Amino acid sequence: MTATSRTRQTVHPACRDFVAVVEELLERRRREAAQSDHPRPSWRQDDWGPRTWTRTEFEDMVYGSYKPMRQGRVTRPPRREIVMDIADYLNCSLEERNRLLLAARATPITPYLTGTKLEEALEAAIGVVQNLPLPAIIINRDWHIHYINQHTLTLNGVTHEDVTAIPPPQLNILHLLFDPALPLQPHLIQSRESWTRMARQTIYGFKMANLLCQFEPWYQDLINQLMDLPEFENHWRTVRVDAAFESDPSAQTQPISAIVEVAVSSARPQPKRARLRPLLISVGYFQFDFPQIVAFLPADDESRFILREIGIPVPDTFPSP
Repeated sequence: MTATSRTRQTVHPACRDFVAVVEELLERRRREAAQSDHPRPSWRQDDWGPRTWTRTEFEDMVYGSYKPMRQGRVTRPPRREIVMDIADYLNCSLEERNRLLLAARATPITPYLTGTKLEEALEAAIGVVQNLPLPAIIINRDWHIHYINQHTLTLNGVTHEDVTAIPPPQLNILHLLFDPALPLQPHLIQSRESWTRMARQTIYGFKMANLLCQFEPWYQDLINQLMDLPEFENHWRTVRVDAAFESDPSAQTQPISAIVEVAVSSARPQPKRARLRPLLISVGYFQFDFPQIVAFLPADDESRFILREIGIPVPDTFPSP
């Protein structure tokens, strides 16, 4: 009889599925560590530190009741909060995290939209954005831009052809903010102070929206690509999500209303600087449901006038802060 078989016979029936999943994931992490020729990505914030993925380490670091559970002295799986901590320790993907939750008889995390369901949600969002009297874009969970309305193009002085020429992997908010070779970045970096706060708050929003996605392949591929862009690595490393963004140094010098300054080159008789504030509209019921609409409201009367001057029909009913 193998050690795994003996453990399964000893474990209380209510905990067998949970122990089986934990054992499988521990073994998977050990195997991945042994086979990996690459060090852990240096950009990843990891409060757990280096791990050996052994039972003893697991029991000491995250779940002290695991040994009694394997011995049959624990008669029910851990509560949801503990399962989430265990999943963090195990570097779980969403699929692995949900396996742990289900094995512990807890409610799984609702998967984010993909495939046909995502396309349907995007279609609905595009219908809204096309009728907004504001510059607006549609983004998905990975911050990829799926749609840019004409008002946004007008505001930034770019054409549909300019946007079409951007390679699809680079049509991402984070990439557009940090890549000086792309057409939108020069319009956003006119005010260094405003750009820094906007860039850091965008990173903060991305991290917060994807707290449970850090070990998804798309997440790791995206950040690895962005690390090559100027300044991105420094901002990524120093933006923390263990406190509200108000505590970030870049938020100390400007109102937290997320003012974005954009150079409007088509304004007459000379280029002008419009101050905007983002408005997030979720297609779903919750804050971090995706896709999302990001619209931009004028932050003051002067900016409202500038937008109207270049043909964006901003109504009076949108209040300025």
